[in-house]
Amino acid sequence: MTCRRFKKITENLHLSDRARELQRTQVGYDKLGKIRQVMDILNKSFKDLFAFFSIESQTQSIDESMIKFKGRSTMKQYMPKKPIKRGYKVWARCDSETGYLHQFNVYSGKCESNEDGDGGLGFKVVMELCRTVQADTLIAFDNFFTSLPLMEMLHRKKIYAVGTVRVNRKGLPTCLLPHKGDKRENKLKIGEFMLQYADPVSVIKWRDTKDVYICTTAYDPKKVVTIHRTQKDGQKAPMICPYAIEQYTRNMGGVDRLDHFRSSYSIGRKSTKKNWLRLFWVMLEVACINAYYIMYSMTHKTSSSSHKEFRLRLARNLINNFSTRIRDHVIFKNKRGGQYGVADEVRIRNVGHHMPYNAATRKRCRFCSIKKEVKRSKIICKVIKVTLCATPCFENFHK
Repeated sequence: MTCRRFKKITENLHLSDRARELQRTQVGYDKLGKIRQVMDILNKSFKDLFAFFSIESQTQSIDESMIKFKGRSTMKQYMPKKPIKRGYKVWARCDSETGYLHQFNVYSGKCESNEDGDGGLGFKVVMELCRTVQADTLIAFDNFFTSLPLMEMLHRKKIYAVGTVRVNRKGLPTCLLPHKGDKRENKLKIGEFMLQYADPVSVIKWRDTKDVYICTTAYDPKKVVTIHRTQKDGQKAPMICPYAIEQYTRNMGGVDRLDHFRSSYSIGRKSTKKNWLRLFWVMLEVACINAYYIMYSMTHKTSSSSHKEFRLRLARNLINNFSTRIRDHVIFKNKRGGQYGVADEVRIRNVGHHMPYNAATRKRCRFCSIKKEVKRSKIICKVIKVTLCATPCFENFHK
């Protein structure tokens, strides 16, 4: 595809009906109106596909994900402590083990009306993302979201939760909080912990390098495990840790896994006039990642095709062998100019046209030749330009 053709496609790309769009001055204007329909379709598809494959997801995490954007937009946020400091903020609920995105929502900024209510923004975000969560599911989130009313509300819906909590949250037991006037200040030695329980919420204070506060409705607060901490000399020393904190650390990385795969092969492009295009590229990336984990990984052996190979095959199938330029099939080359691979859609497609012919020199057979036992042949496929033995390699290679 030429650069001019790509620009023309992006210029005429729209995800909503422009005739029905409201102006900024009209009542009911939606900042995400350009992509609202696509967001709703993807959220529904992610939920339906996960249920269609009958996959159980007992542990999930909720966190914020940043999308890099430096243009002009009222939805752009500044997060100085994040690796991506400027951009769009997305609330996401992902599977803790695979990073599969169940549901997401883009933060459009503070609303004029106090629709967050007494629970705050974190309370509203978690309850919005947990509308379709099944009962007996564990949700992990960080101290931005955690509050005692949120933990109690989720427990009423039979959803278990665990998350770190800030010391200035309302309702925390005063016996666990530090007191500036008291010299003792409830100080704990490394590995020690205190707890307070009021059905159904447990609050735990544990001493690591500093005090860690956590709330949970899922685990026994008295249960402990032994972990290993790396010391200054490089050796690992055992340490007592509450089981709830150990499980929080294990189940909190779902959104981080998604960001890792999203940053590996980014397809985002700069846009000077359409600020919503950056969000569209990310939604396309997330759809590819979810397709790899669900529709492909659950029906194929993951070792036979990596994430990169899956993305390349998906792109080639979407293009459907179309090209604006008249040229032969694409043959992958290595640095030395040799052919090291053939795309499956080229190798298997129109097999009847793949006719053999004799070459001047003998080369290694692509199908059966190995390092220990080298086999050479003069037979070359006319379409793919690879050397194969006459029988049975030529037939088996095109299956």
